[in-house]
Amino acid sequence: MSQTTAIRTGIPVTRTPWFALLALAFAVFATVTVEMIPAGLLPAMSAEFGVSASTIGLLVSLWAATIIVAGLPLVRLTARIDRRTLIVVALAVMALANAVTAIAPTYEVALGSRIIAAMAHGAFWSVVMVYATSLVAASASGRTVAIVSGGASGATVAGIPLGTVVGQVADWRLVFAGLALSLAVVAVVIQRRLPASPAVAPGSSARRLDRSFRAVLAAAIACTLTAAASFTLFTYISPYLTDAAGLPSSWIGPLLLGFGVAGIGGLAIAALTADRWPVASLVVMTATFAVALAVLGVAPRATFAVVAALLMWGLAIGGLPAMLQARMLGVASPALRATASALMVVFFNGGIAAGALLGGVFEDGSDLIIAAFAAAGLGALAVGAVVASRVLAGR
Repeated sequence: MSQTTAIRTGIPVTRTPWFALLALAFAVFATVTVEMIPAGLLPAMSAEFGVSASTIGLLVSLWAATIIVAGLPLVRLTARIDRRTLIVVALAVMALANAVTAIAPTYEVALGSRIIAAMAHGAFWSVVMVYATSLVAASASGRTVAIVSGGASGATVAGIPLGTVVGQVADWRLVFAGLALSLAVVAVVIQRRLPASPAVAPGSSARRLDRSFRAVLAAAIACTLTAAASFTLFTYISPYLTDAAGLPSSWIGPLLLGFGVAGIGGLAIAALTADRWPVASLVVMTATFAVALAVLGVAPRATFAVVAALLMWGLAIGGLPAMLQARMLGVASPALRATASALMVVFFNGGIAAGALLGGVFEDGSDLIIAAFAAAGLGALAVGAVVASRVLAGR
């Protein structure tokens, strides 16, 4: 049987179904760009709508809040829908919502369209990794998650900066229109070229009684702790570098670029190790993450140590989301996999919000050294949660 035939019939294949996975990765790229792009377009949107910068910031923060609130209920409502169909509908809704944002006459209309897009994004993330791994053999699920997750890294490194530049030299509305078109095109491609994938409906017993739930929950807690640890310091990384570490402000851009490039390297490591050593590689990556944050607290004035630790941090956080998602899907029963995927998104976004709030307590000068230690402590707890998931799953 050829690879193309196998993909169209929905049968997992030994060879990597590159076209399908790259289509899904592009969908991830587009949705994550949509999620974060208002941050890059903030001045232009603020000026046109006549609202403050913090009010435009709600277009990002309320997105995360919407996913946290609506993520799990959406999983229950869509549990019996074919996975490909759900992905296509979610992308189509996001495309329409972005088109509305592009022509929004008022801030309130833009905010409403963003909330609708966020709900669709939550539904998309609840199923995209489950669907992707259904296209390959179980032994390649970790690599598959890493490949599709590459879209998120691409959004951070290329999509958001490119959208920001377009918004600055042309019009921010053009950015949302382009994203709407991109989402619509990838929805059509997925509908026409990728196989159907019937959902695995939940059993009659409550999901909380599923034998795999405790292991999934432990991995989800690791997601929360990882995100909280990262954003406790990353939210205020610029003042940390200039005030706590004493580096010139001109270093911030290159260092953050290095952080992003290192993250791509971490994603590649995840693709190479997540299937062969699913637990050991995750423990090592999480420990590397915690150590890097600790170094930023211990040696803030040692320039070499700060730069090395920042790159280690970028490497680890680049690979950890994909590795944690693969772990959650790996320990979940078939009936719990969509819920596990949604938990990843909900818990990770919850961790981002918690980390940003915690970092705000230490937002000034030398206090950010304490934030680094707090982040390292959360990272160490994440290592414990990963080990707990291993114990509870028995593998």
